[in-house]
Amino acid sequence: MIERIDIRGNRRIPEDTIRFYIQSRPGDVFDENRLELDLRALYKANFFENIEISERDGDTGKIVTFVVKEKPLIRDIKYEGNKSFTESNILEQFKERKVGLTVDSQYDPAKIRAAERTLKNLMELNGKPLGTVRTEIENIPPSAVRVRFIMEEGPKVRIGQIRFAGNKIFKDGDLQGALKLTKERGLISMFKGTDKYHKGKLEADIEMNLKAFYKQHGYLKVQVGEPVVRIFEGSRGLIPMFRKTKDQFLVEIPIDAGDLYKVGEISIENCGVFKCEALAQAFGLNPGDTFNFKKVKDTLEEFKKLYGNFGYINWSYLPEQVFDDQKKTASLKLRFEPGTQFTVHRINFTGNTKTRDKVIRREFILEEGRTFSTAALDTSVLRLNQLSFFDKIEEKDYEVKPDEKTGQVDIAVKLKEKSQQSIGVTGGASGISGSFIGFNYTTNNFMGKGESLELSVLAGTRTTDFVAAFTEPYLLDTRWTFGASVYNQRYRFDTYSIFGLASLAGGDPLELFTRRTTGATLTFSRPFRLSFWRFGGSYTLQKIGIGRVAEGFKDFAYGQLVGFVPGGDAEAAARGIIRSEVTPMLSYNTTNHYFNPTRGSSVTLSVSIAGGVFGGDFSMIRPVVEYRKFFADKWISKGRNTFGFRLLGEYVQAYNNSAVPFFDRFFIGGETTIRGFDIRSISPLAISSAPLVDDQGRAIVDLNTGLPKINRNVISVGGDTMGLVNFEYRIPIAGPLSMAAFYDVGINRVSRLGGLGSMGIGSVELIKSTNNVARGSTGVEIQFMLPVISAPFRLIFAYNPQIFSGTVNVGTTAITAHEARRDVKFTIGRSF
Repeated sequence: MIERIDIRGNRRIPEDTIRFYIQSRPGDVFDENRLELDLRALYKANFFENIEISERDGDTGKIVTFVVKEKPLIRDIKYEGNKSFTESNILEQFKERKVGLTVDSQYDPAKIRAAERTLKNLMELNGKPLGTVRTEIENIPPSAVRVRFIMEEGPKVRIGQIRFAGNKIFKDGDLQGALKLTKERGLISMFKGTDKYHKGKLEADIEMNLKAFYKQHGYLKVQVGEPVVRIFEGSRGLIPMFRKTKDQFLVEIPIDAGDLYKVGEISIENCGVFKCEALAQAFGLNPGDTFNFKKVKDTLEEFKKLYGNFGYINWSYLPEQVFDDQKKTASLKLRFEPGTQFTVHRINFTGNTKTRDKVIRREFILEEGRTFSTAALDTSVLRLNQLSFFDKIEEKDYEVKPDEKTGQVDIAVKLKEKSQQSIGVTGGASGISGSFIGFNYTTNNFMGKGESLELSVLAGTRTTDFVAAFTEPYLLDTRWTFGASVYNQRYRFDTYSIFGLASLAGGDPLELFTRRTTGATLTFSRPFRLSFWRFGGSYTLQKIGIGRVAEGFKDFAYGQLVGFVPGGDAEAAARGIIRSEVTPMLSYNTTNHYFNPTRGSSVTLSVSIAGGVFGGDFSMIRPVVEYRKFFADKWISKGRNTFGFRLLGEYVQAYNNSAVPFFDRFFIGGETTIRGFDIRSISPLAISSAPLVDDQGRAIVDLNTGLPKINRNVISVGGDTMGLVNFEYRIPIAGPLSMAAFYDVGINRVSRLGGLGSMGIGSVELIKSTNNVARGSTGVEIQFMLPVISAPFRLIFAYNPQIFSGTVNVGTTAITAHEARRDVKFTIGRSF
């Protein structure tokens, strides 16, 4: 019989914890087999590195003593020699592989070995397969250790060659292209890291991509053997920085393609609400066609979306593939299991502490009590993101909870509100505003009602701007959007480098004129049902005054102004002419963010009609077409970076015996159009000719010829037709910092010479060599998001491969013009 059980040697492990694992109890019959089980249980608890059991006689029975030696604690872990990855990478891998090795954990040789394997794997992932890992254990009395992992990474080894043994059907290049995760070293693979060999990655690449390539072309029974991999010294190439490594991997993949199979029959049963015959035709595969496994897989994915759009979110299928090895055909039989059609029970939003529930629900297409639809859910989330009230809502932020018993789903959406308003003082310099300082108050979610309000004052060397604007997205709880703005603006039109010219007199920047505008704009729009299409229009009423007209530009400008007022009083016209303009508009927008989109597209079609039946002092029509597209870079950055594209076209024409005002003609260049050129510097040039007059307006006669003296000037007349293409590759770096590579190209031309307007007793002659010149600019810009105004500070480095370079003849004087090739500028705002 056991009299008592003693525990000796424990320091950190409580005695009660040890006794928990010991099943023997005082009073039990002494049983060596039972004590053996207790010993195994204590070892299994993994607290001790050594346990001994002794027994001796007591007064009434056996006294059993468990003498334990606890495993030491790890007080410190050091990593030495890791150059191609950081300690953070190590800890992340330890966590992913559940190594369990941390400071203050118990020392366990098994965990040390697991850590060594993980470090070796990290070196292989980073192209250091010849690296080694060794561990040093240093004792720290009384019962702790320091663990030191010492790594020697060795030389870089990249994939030099990939071969395919047994391949008789495709070119090796086609098969190398089919591999997505494993590539020979080259320019792209070097940046993407796909030239690093890793066994697991290669195996996944073969299963997911290489076999899929064969099956896509009808080789459904393709067999791929174990790849043979060895390291050799190969040719490195000639291009510095892009050369191959001295030590290279040779990867040889054995392949047996098997037979080519044709389509026998594709049949579907139990299709539920859809016709099986129609669904079978959707595969696009007819008997006798080469069996395309990828097309089958993609079509089944579309079926999943189709059924999900009708509430069958648990739709599944049971496939049966039948091979006829004599006819070399493959038939596919599918039995669909649509499951329950779900309806929406509850839609719950959390995190909207300020935004009213109604504001969110009116953007949500899904409604409680209606049939659930995955497409409607995706569209609803996109519409919420377009509001820009919340941090971007990702898939992880919403959950669909189906209940099979009731056939209903609950949808939970987690929101994180952004700051609803900003009050700030801004200042700096930009190409459009010059040096400026401003005050602004903006909110895009006024009092949580979804309304927008803006009050801003901006004063700059080129611009003064006072704006008050308000937008109600759901006027009187209808689907109509109403907006109103009033403004008073001053804008100085400079021509900073007309074709490499400034002023003909001295080469200084040329100030053409200053425009002052006071006006108001009303807008109405409405979506087409629940789509992303929207139609509407605006009405604008403005009083426009012109002043500080440059001497060389005055003849052209005043020659136009005389036609805008009764009696031809140019001075009266300069004090103020009226624009009365209506603009019908049609737009489509699926971009996923208001300020910084990374996905989606938008189209805007508008036609501004001024004058005519709408009144005002001039009559013109201006159609505008703009298309924007944003999509993820799946090839280089695996979706992290974004491609952006904009196409913009505008045309302006006068009607009703009017002329297009010179301030409404097109002048492009600058940070929002073609970045490497100065603001408004791209324009066709013309020569204005007008008689010189004295203070009484009488012509000054040349005594030698007896004819009036003529004043000739090169002027920037602006185009009536403009086309622009912008391309960007946007790269987020960290937090608010990002960069973008860009290419801009555009043309600005005069299509209708008669549209230049009257010059009175003078004339204007277009310089045709300047009229059809494409400009192009490429470069890089660094962007830093300014939180107060939700717009980036941009530092732009541009090179202009397409410029104008030639000679402009002014009378008998020939002037050489050459636009700058390089430009550096900084500004605040967005390109598109």
